[in-house]
Amino acid sequence: MKFKLTSVFVVIVLISMALTALALCDGSIDIDPVDGADAGWHQFHCDPQYRGASSSPAPRTNDTAWIRDIGAQAGSSVSVAEGRVFVNCADEIVALDQYTGETLWTAPFEENEDVCCSWFTPVYHDGRLFFSGMVTVCLNATTGEEIWSFVHPSGRGAVDGSPVVAEGKIIASDWDGHHYYCLDEASGKEIWNFTVEGSAQSTPAVFDGRVVFGAWEWGLGGKVYCADLEDGSEIWSLRTENSPAGSASILEGVVYMTTYNFNGDGDLLALSLSDGSILWRKEISPTDSTPTVAEEKVYVCGGCEGFSHSKTYCFDSDSGDLIWETDEADEIGDWRCSMAYADGLVFVGRPDFDDFGGTVALDASNGNLVWRHPGGGSSPAFADGMLFTLGKGAVYAFGGAADGEMIL
Repeated sequence: MKFKLTSVFVVIVLISMALTALALCDGSIDIDPVDGADAGWHQFHCDPQYRGASSSPAPRTNDTAWIRDIGAQAGSSVSVAEGRVFVNCADEIVALDQYTGETLWTAPFEENEDVCCSWFTPVYHDGRLFFSGMVTVCLNATTGEEIWSFVHPSGRGAVDGSPVVAEGKIIASDWDGHHYYCLDEASGKEIWNFTVEGSAQSTPAVFDGRVVFGAWEWGLGGKVYCADLEDGSEIWSLRTENSPAGSASILEGVVYMTTYNFNGDGDLLALSLSDGSILWRKEISPTDSTPTVAEEKVYVCGGCEGFSHSKTYCFDSDSGDLIWETDEADEIGDWRCSMAYADGLVFVGRPDFDDFGGTVALDASNGNLVWRHPGGGSSPAFADGMLFTLGKGAVYAFGGAADGEMIL
């Protein structure tokens, strides 16, 4: 039986959820986190370690709270904070109301004209929003006004990789400029830079004073690097046969990272954070997907429609043993999708060649289908019991206190 909430009660629920979200951010309420993650989603893949796991409740049905068609960039994800959803719309950042989808502000930026698109995710921290196009920019998250910008010394723009915020620092990239730049979070001044062999595409992952990122060259493989967060000195590097074009996730001293193979299967690698040694390796469909780590499992998807099979996998995080995988006939998974975990479910997208063709919720323990929706599918994000994902220019919000109407 389905009950309708009164308008007064809806307001009370929304206020309560907003206050809870603020308390979670400032640490005044203790929660039982999932692998250390909280109920917010302030950065790409949730936190600086990119584990992609949240303690938020997850929608158990495919009911949408709202849908907004705003030209959202396929392949990107969103960040959610202060009751706002921050969206990359190719040449502008759009802030939406988390509960209604209403546009709160827009901020145009210079996109990288050397590529057709860049699926970076805006990053929130302490009232500010950070992102990289041709330059790296810091905005006031409440108003969208620029606070500072950093012009990449190489003159090159970022592609696909997002900045990371950790310990008062911003680390951003310039793609074929071959650099990662570490900036002061407050002022945007450069602290150090790191030169890589190939294109700097990863969103850097940070844990325990170390930064992990990749670089790749077309058909020539690449390298995974680990640098010191304070001074940018190299700690270790690992040359890979295939291309580490995606981003790493880190948990308990282990780095999980995928590679893309232009001529066959790619890899899921488990590496030691201390020295970069390979702990285990599994072949998977080629992907840029950032692994999701939760419940002692690693979830990842891959495949490029028309070139390789779309599949989703679950591995034991310690041994690398395969626990389950989807049938390739179901076409669940995509090379640009980084999955999300919450409340015993994992969420993943379905491909539609250069975009996404739907969102799928799977039982995290066995991969069984829980629900699906024909919209969205791009790297899902969670906050306050709501799921957010993009597809065909639209932002989809699932769950929340009440169902909503489609807003165009």
